[in-house]
Amino acid sequence: MNRCILFILLFFTQVDLYAGHLDTAIIEVQTSNKKLEQAFNWAVEMALSHVQTGKSGVVDRWERGKGSGNVAYIPCYWGGYNTRTAFYSRDICHQFAGGHLLNLQLENFTMLREFAKTSTAERKWYPLWALNFDGTPFKLDHRSDFDFVREVPAAFELVDKAYQLYLWTGNKNYIKDSALWNYYERIVDDFITLHDTRIPNGVAEGDGSGDIFKGAATFNEERGIPLVEAGDGIACQYRAFDAFAMMAKARGNKALFAKYKSKADNLKTYFNTKWAVKTDGKNLVRGYNLKGEALTNWGKENSWFMLMKGIAAPSERTENYIDFVDASASSKTGKPSNIEARSYLPETFFINNRIKQGWKWMEDIINNIDIQFPVSKTTGDGNYPEISFVLLSNMVEGLMGVEPNAPERKLASIARLPEAIPDLMVKNINIGNALFALSHTASKKSVLIYQSGHSSFTWEVRFYGNYDVIKVNGLPKKAQNKLLNGAKISFLHVQIKPGDTIEASIN
Repeated sequence: MNRCILFILLFFTQVDLYAGHLDTAIIEVQTSNKKLEQAFNWAVEMALSHVQTGKSGVVDRWERGKGSGNVAYIPCYWGGYNTRTAFYSRDICHQFAGGHLLNLQLENFTMLREFAKTSTAERKWYPLWALNFDGTPFKLDHRSDFDFVREVPAAFELVDKAYQLYLWTGNKNYIKDSALWNYYERIVDDFITLHDTRIPNGVAEGDGSGDIFKGAATFNEERGIPLVEAGDGIACQYRAFDAFAMMAKARGNKALFAKYKSKADNLKTYFNTKWAVKTDGKNLVRGYNLKGEALTNWGKENSWFMLMKGIAAPSERTENYIDFVDASASSKTGKPSNIEARSYLPETFFINNRIKQGWKWMEDIINNIDIQFPVSKTTGDGNYPEISFVLLSNMVEGLMGVEPNAPERKLASIARLPEAIPDLMVKNINIGNALFALSHTASKKSVLIYQSGHSSFTWEVRFYGNYDVIKVNGLPKKAQNKLLNGAKISFLHVQIKPGDTIEASIN
């Protein structure tokens, strides 16, 4: 039997994917900003063109090798240079949300599980860096089980993103599948123990050489000062702790939840009181070298991941550091040459309530999708698979501020529209077994339409600012107030049933 067909049959017969039927409608966008609308439509078409499910072909093809064989591909999509027949762990972690919005749930689950299965004791629990479209190790990046590409943040990001996919889908297999659960347990425990020897402090380390075939501490592969511990590594470890805690809670394991929620909280406290503020300068520490020296200069990924993953607590120092990241990434010498790295910046700024800067970097991606990618020599940056997927997630999670919670039938939203985008509607947002259309008008009005589904949801409608009242379908309701990553917001909870349309607004 074709291996892809077998995967699909196993998935839908053994995996409880959704509580009900999921409509296959693809997300759509409407906005008066036609540049954004065109970019969105391009991203949908481009991302779907990278899907390999049901196809067959060679494996191990790369820029200087034709590959070999003719095998059936598993459910998956391209994640990495389009000159290579592979998907990479770093890439797909940042493509998962966009893949979900395109109804690629089978592909997401399959790829995540395949990576989890590659984490073994012989590999010191590192997952492999890249897999062929048939799920086998991609030979270019795997010479042997002792000589393969590995970067600390990726091991943790797979755990973090697994939980995010659970929130998007409600698929209980993300918390019940034995291969996945074994991976989570190993990464948040044994992996850290094995890789915390040079600066013993509970933080997973690289080997300090900067050689990606020996184990790099950071996603930043550029030559420079090699790191033992890196900002992106500790930030991703924090998120993995938190994600594992929440998945343990979903499994009903209160003791495991308490243990790892405490680990997450303690690591964040350690970061903000010692690790990241060891120097007297205004910048956060981005890493430590073999001598134990703290580095505060520009480190690209190991600088901005600390903001993107939420480990840097809101403070004046953090606010200054956000500006430092923007200025450094904008400078002639500091701007990452590869659009892949820059594609993380919109998320970084949107999450930290910096709407203008978030749009600036999102627009940078849109403006450069036709510029040649410097490493793979493809015809344009836009052909790099990660770009189209990330544009979609930046639209929904960034500009629309959507936070899903399918298991508890909840969602939240907040408008992050810059002046250049006075209005934005996204239709067919897929959360669990339900589809929603959400629109924002500036920062004053949000409308949620429950397009299809079976169960009521709770909508946490949010607005930046401190307001006493939010109008719901024209009727004033008392608002609640809280902080969202350090910013004051007003919100309230509204029940929405299939077929309902709810309008919320502020004066």
